[in-house]
Formats: sequence, structure tokens, C-alpha cells
Amino acid sequence: MSYQARCYIRRVLSALALAIVIFVIRREWHLTGFSNAMAISGICFLIMALFQTARYLRCYDLIIFGFLKFKQLWKNEKFMDKHTGSYGEFLENRRYEKNYGETFAAAVCMFVCSAVVLVI
Repeated sequence: MSYQARCYIRRVLSALALAIVIFVIRREWHLTGFSNAMAISGICFLIMALFQTARYLRCYDLIIFGFLKFKQLWKNEKFMDKHTGSYGEFLENRRYEKNYGETFAAAVCMFVCSAVVLVI
């Protein structure tokens, strides 16, 4: 089995584990309660996938760079210190993996399973 397939399976199993935890915490011991738990798990994984997508699209880089520069100013270091360098250098050094597809797949799987359980 390929590494990508294992990642998808691991993500779906973690979404299912979250659904089981939510089911036990909410104590709705019927199929509608289990369907609700899977839907809540799907919503959580959808939110997580959207944050991962925004991270991959570099939406948070400017905020992180600003906090690093603010920390330098707070410590009374030189503002243009080579520790963080310029914003362009900061962007070149940050690498992100495109791993949000697995989380989207887990969210969709939870929503589909929730709908299937409701139909039963």
C-alpha cells in the first residue's frame, strides 16, 4: 500500500475515532445520535482542512513574520537583524506540504456516513 493511501486511511480512522468519542460524550444511544456525532466530526475535519488549505496558500506567513519582528523589537535587538532577514527570505525558507486533501476526504467520508446512517 502506498504512503498516500495510508495517510488517507489514517485520517479517516482518526475522524471515526473522533466521532466515537463525540458519540460517547453526548450519550445519545441511537442511530440519530451516532449520525450527529459523525456529522460533528465531519464539521471539525472540514474546519481543520480549511485551515490547512489557508496555511498551504501562505495566508499566515505575514502574521508569523510580524510576530517574529515584534519579538526582535521587544528584546531591543536590531530591527533588520539577519536572524529573520527580510520577508522575501522568510518566504523562501518556509516549505509547506500539500496535505489538506486527506482531511477534506475524511470530512466528506464522515458526511456521507452520517447521511447513510440516517437513511438506515
